[in-house]
Formats: sequence, C-alpha cells, structure tokens
Amino acid sequence: MNFDLGPSVPPPAPQTESALGPYLRAIRTYWVLVLAIMVAALAASAAMLSVRSPKYEARSRLLVTPLPQDDRTFLGLPVLRDSGDPTRTVQTAATLVKSSEAASLAADRIGQGWTSGRVLDAIDVQPEGGTNILDITASAGNSGGAARLANEYANAVLDSRRQILRREISQAINRLQARGVKSPDDASRLSELQSSQDGADPTLSLSQPALPPGSPSGAPSWLIVALALIAGFTLGSGAAIMRGMLDSRIHSEDELVRLYPLPVLARVPPEPGLLRRPRPPADLAMPRAVRGAFRSLAAQLDEGRSPRTIMVTSASSGDGKTFSAVGLGLALVVDGFRVVLIDLDLNKPDLGRRLGVEPETDLEFVLSNRGTFNDLLVPAPGLPSLLVVPAASGNSDLSEPLTRALPEFLDHARGRADYVILDTPPLGEVSEAVRIARQADDIVVASRLGNTRRANLQAMRDVLERAGRVPNGFVVFGRTGTLSASYSKQPRPAIKGEKRSGLPQPSPY
Repeated sequence: MNFDLGPSVPPPAPQTESALGPYLRAIRTYWVLVLAIMVAALAASAAMLSVRSPKYEARSRLLVTPLPQDDRTFLGLPVLRDSGDPTRTVQTAATLVKSSEAASLAADRIGQGWTSGRVLDAIDVQPEGGTNILDITASAGNSGGAARLANEYANAVLDSRRQILRREISQAINRLQARGVKSPDDASRLSELQSSQDGADPTLSLSQPALPPGSPSGAPSWLIVALALIAGFTLGSGAAIMRGMLDSRIHSEDELVRLYPLPVLARVPPEPGLLRRPRPPADLAMPRAVRGAFRSLAAQLDEGRSPRTIMVTSASSGDGKTFSAVGLGLALVVDGFRVVLIDLDLNKPDLGRRLGVEPETDLEFVLSNRGTFNDLLVPAPGLPSLLVVPAASGNSDLSEPLTRALPEFLDHARGRADYVILDTPPLGEVSEAVRIARQADDIVVASRLGNTRRANLQAMRDVLERAGRVPNGFVVFGRTGTLSASYSKQPRPAIKGEKRSGLPQPSPY
C-alpha cells in the first residue's frame, strides 16, 4: 500500500533559554513550596516579635582630657596621660571607665534588684570616632530606665575615680611629708596635691548627660517582617530549584515546547480524576471546557480530505492519549463524520473501558485469517457513527502480528469511516510503535503536565525525527489556560444517526 505522508519536514531545533530560565521555571512550577516557606518565615518573624521585649538605649558622654607627659603634680598616680596617640589614649580611657567599682556603685544607687554584673551587661563604653569623647550606652526595657542607667553610671565613674584618686593623693602626700620637703619643687607639688585632695579626676568630666530615647532601638517591626519575607523567598526559591533538579517530569507548557517545538493544538483544563475514572456508556458526557478543547482539535485536523488516519500517542504512560483519542473521536462524530477508533496499545488496553465496550471477537482469531476486520468492530452505545476496535488484556503477545496486519486493517477501516483514530503505545516508552507512525496521516501527541517525563519526551522526539515524521502538535492536559464561558455553554448539536428513544442516551457533547 502507498501512503501519502506529505513532504518530510524536519522539526525546528529545540529552543534555547537564558541562564536564568531553569531557575525561574522551577520557581513558577513549585510556587506552592516557595509560598509555604515564605509563610513559615513570616510566622517565625511574627512569633519573634510577639515575645521580643522593647529595648531602649540612652547615651551619656564623658570628656577625656589627658595630662601632659611632663606633669609632675600627679606623678605616680593612676591618671590618664597623653601617649602621643589620641586614639590609643581614648581607648585606654574606655578600659578604665568600664570598671566593676563604678558598676557596683551605680547598682547601689539604682536599686530595684540591680547588681554589678547586670550593670556591666547593660553598659557599653566606646570611643566616639576621631574625638576625645567616650560614649556610655545603657540599655533598658523602658526609656526612662535607660537614661537613668546611663547617667547613674557616668556619675558613678566620676565618683569612683574621685574616691580612688583621693586615696592615692593622700598616700602621696604622706610619703612626701615623711621624707621632708627638700626643694621648691617638692613644696609646689605638695601644695598642688593638697589642693586636689578633695577634687575630681582632672582627666575625666561629664560632657553630656543622657536623655530618654523617644523610641526603642533595634530594627523596626516592619523591617523584620520584610527581611523574613526576603529570607523566606530566598530559601523557598532554593528549595524549588533543588526539587526541580531532582524532578524528571515536565511541569510547564513552556518547557514542553522548548524540548519539542510543536504547536499546542488543544489545552484541556484540569478536571479532578478526568483521566483516571472510567466512563461507562451512560456517562460519556465531558465537562464543557474539555469537549470545547477537543472540538477545537478536530477543527484543526479537518483538512477536507477523507478518509484520514490519525495516530494519538504520548511520551509517557498516563499522559492522556486514550482520553484524547476518545475525545477527538466524539468531536468528529458530533461534526457528522464516521469514526473508527482502534486500540493498538495491547500492553494497556483502555479504549474499550473508556467507551464501555468489550471485544466480541478474539484478535488472534482474526489475525489467523479465520475472521475479518469487520468482526472486530463494536458500535459505541448509542453512537452508530462511532465504531470501536477494543483490545482485550492478555493480547500483548499479538503486538507484532497486529502491526504487520495493520495496513490491511487500515484499508478496511478507511472503507467504513471518514477518520480512523489509532490509540498507540507511548512512543517514549515503546519505540517500536514508530512503525505505526509511518502509516498515519496525522500524529497527535498527548502530554499531561506533571506526568510527562523529560527523558521520554526526548526519546519520542528522536524516534520520530529518525522516522522523518513531525507530529501535528500537542494536546496538553493541565493548568495551561481557560475557555470563555460564553463558548463553553453552547448547546450540543445533534449527532447524525443518534437514537432518541429507549434508554437514556449518552451525551458526549
């Protein structure tokens, strides 16, 4: 037999994508995972904010005035002297200011359970960059408490330094008097020490007292929430990308067409259990949006020439090829065409189950020339224009002889119908089915997003390319688009030859 397959046109080369393409596709595919992690991060930030105590910071300042190196009045006493390096001098002053003596004195003055250790934990002493100022920063749970702590500690530093220096000056005076005043310098120093005995440390003074802060310190709540959302999105994106790297399935129409650049002929919206539940004869009706998709597919395949043979295949099992074959057949019947549906997937024969018919003649009996092709034809219940060649389970060993006899079968089928639809094994898993593709006028590939495997799609593409066949396009199952309600509610046209009496008739459209 000669088959007019038309010119052999190589498919376009697989499309390339940007470096960010796989990452953006993973985020779009697993957006629920990204959203869940973002919500978890937001909940964690809310929990942290709910238990976070407000923290107020107040700052008092001390002025550091070191004595010159040649000063002899306070020679041998623990006072600050100019080291020639202002930064080093102020850092030495900071170490001197943060002392347990000052902390203990400040704790006694504040009371309310404050201890020396608690004061030291709540106080931070740092030089103010490029100046001779020391910042005493105090942290507390309220504004007034922070200001009081900063001021009490600054005053405690000055008072403790006064006490220490008074004790040291008294001892220096006693030593000087004990050895006797032997020179004018000794007399001058003794006089200066005596005048400073009740005074303050000449190298430290209060520059600015602390004022109560107007707001708590630290990041505001809105910033914490924003950072939590950013962190959640980052972690969620990483998790989505990792899952995408481990997932071998195709989840988006963009990726499907990128791997195999074919037109999308029909988009079948998701319906719960649509591809899994059987459809007995009394329940052939499909949702309006679904049957609208198959009527669009039928219109695109109708070239005004008949009879035509249409092969419906897929890359992976469970992609919806049998459902597509049934849907396309019903759509063509609605348009007034005679259709023969042939189940060639002997490993998983589902066509008869979908239409509620069973084989009436054993396939082996016909293949052994003891029967004819017409013996295999079973009318679909209530649809005289739709004839079915169902396959029975357990006939998988007959795949090879059935393929050899297929040209003769197709001759008989074309004599009985305007369209012959072949439900074949998935080409991505059973590459031998490509022999069927050589005998078909049109090839339709069913793909279900989230089920079709990349490796199987690529294997199917390579097999068809080697055979010189380019499919007409995809029927895509999944959340890829919606149909207008104004078109999905059109009344069902009458089917040529449909029975109108007796038992309730199936309503495919």
